[in-house]
Amino acid sequence: MEKVKLKITTLTPVAIGSGDELSPYADYVIIGDEVYFIDKKKMVEKIMAKGEKLFDEYVYGVASGIDQSKTKSEFDLKEFLCGNRIVQDIEEITSYKCRIEGETKRKLPIKGIIKSPLGEPYFPGSSIKGALKTVLMHNWLKTNSKAKNTIERVINNGNFDWLEKEFEYKEDKDTGEVIRENTIQQVTDSSFLLKDGNVVVDCERKVPIRLECIAKNQKAEFELTLEKYKWANLAQQANRYAEDVLEREFDLIKNQKNLNGCYNFLVDIKKKIVNSPGNTAYIRIGFGKGYYLNSLGIAIYDYVSQEGKEELFDKFEKFINKQFARKDKFGNLNEIDLDEFPKTRLFVTKTQEPLGWIKIEMQE
Repeated sequence: MEKVKLKITTLTPVAIGSGDELSPYADYVIIGDEVYFIDKKKMVEKIMAKGEKLFDEYVYGVASGIDQSKTKSEFDLKEFLCGNRIVQDIEEITSYKCRIEGETKRKLPIKGIIKSPLGEPYFPGSSIKGALKTVLMHNWLKTNSKAKNTIERVINNGNFDWLEKEFEYKEDKDTGEVIRENTIQQVTDSSFLLKDGNVVVDCERKVPIRLECIAKNQKAEFELTLEKYKWANLAQQANRYAEDVLEREFDLIKNQKNLNGCYNFLVDIKKKIVNSPGNTAYIRIGFGKGYYLNSLGIAIYDYVSQEGKEELFDKFEKFINKQFARKDKFGNLNEIDLDEFPKTRLFVTKTQEPLGWIKIEMQE
């Protein structure tokens, strides 16, 4: 086994969702370019100290704000708290605060990120392991002599989940004994980061989305244990995978003038990969990775795009349509052209910065 201590550096904002959703009517207020996250226990205590009438007003205001049937709520949490002299300063009931990159006048729910019980953000080992496991599967599909048959069987059967099982283990046909162990034995959760090292960003994906993220240039440490494998080999595979996906992304967005900022960020990441030392990996984790970095789609796309694979290309295109094609308001199916898929992508609206890119390197 090889047990290595590694360091993560965020290159762009990273959102690993917790499932929590924070309301602008109850959980946070924006002042200037900062988001103040409310300690609700302290806030409720201060409201109750002013009397039940104000508390009822608060409950009604929150309810009207989160009522989806209403087009607009007049309730403003900061104005309610300060206007009724419940607090003189929002910091009295603030648990922490961070920057916001977005439309500060918009009242949008914030999708929260995974944190410790004390509210400290971190990178879950499961998220890192999932990304590295996909790297290994991608390399297997691109280099293994049996990959051709595997890809063709998967496309013909239409069961793409089977690829993951194919990589997990192989059984001896006679004894049923598992003869291949997992390469990635253990990935620890990372060390905790500071709360004020977060950033809230506004993104667009048909509808506006507001996300809490670990900001770029944040650092954390974790440990990785590999079975009969070296970190340097895995890092090189991760970079080849990232380059494959980036080249596909360049083909899709290079002629879209409205995505110049996004294109430039990706070019910068590609340069970092090309110039990186052999034991440094560039991967993408968390929300907003996109189809080709959230699956093995890029290995399949590269295979079916070869000359003579037109039938397989059509089958893969049908699968993509089955999974992702949507109907318009008239009930007509908006069919997807595989050569142009995916058309939508998630990035910070204000800067066109992609989400989720991190660098992993050996600790000094």
